[in-house]
Amino acid sequence: MIACTTLLSASLLTACGSSTPERILSTPPAPAQTGAPLPLDQVDAPLDLAKFDSDPCSLLTKEQAAAVVADPPNGMQPSPRTTLPAFGCAWPNPAGALLVALKPVQSPKTLTELSTSPLKKNGELEPWTETSISGLPAVVYHEYRAPGECSVSVEVTEQQMLTFEIEGRDLRNNYWDNDRCGGVAKMAEFVIGNLRQ
Repeated sequence: MIACTTLLSASLLTACGSSTPERILSTPPAPAQTGAPLPLDQVDAPLDLAKFDSDPCSLLTKEQAAAVVADPPNGMQPSPRTTLPAFGCAWPNPAGALLVALKPVQSPKTLTELSTSPLKKNGELEPWTETSISGLPAVVYHEYRAPGECSVSVEVTEQQMLTFEIEGRDLRNNYWDNDRCGGVAKMAEFVIGNLRQ
């Protein structure tokens, strides 16, 4: 849709501009490359989490945020998460939902602890699917009380997992509205790749 303004004076001046911001990506993002399940505590190449600890909101580029949060990402303001039980960053979709990357600092902090937690024992993380992302053990699960949401936890060191989640239902301009777990897995893949650089 084009909005145009015409001004008449000594000469005719016409100014036109697009009223809808254009998408950043020319094609939808490819799905995350997941692999076969790994033992939950097997981390052959641990990540250095210094960048996550110092500035977690820097771990998605503008193009990556467009790929997993909203495209175009206009108005998106990532904000640090600084309260227990986990620290990290939240990227809000302008329509209301959030995608978050979190480092749990209270139990469960690892995939093994998560797999034996009361939430898991009580069936509140079902369906539970073990896989791998970027060569690291990962679990995709849904909290029982919020079936429209999705979480992906990835074991990144022998003592630490990172958790990626989508919170809320409104996902305007999101490529993953019909595959929310796919979007969260893609976010995990991006963050892991950026931590490895």
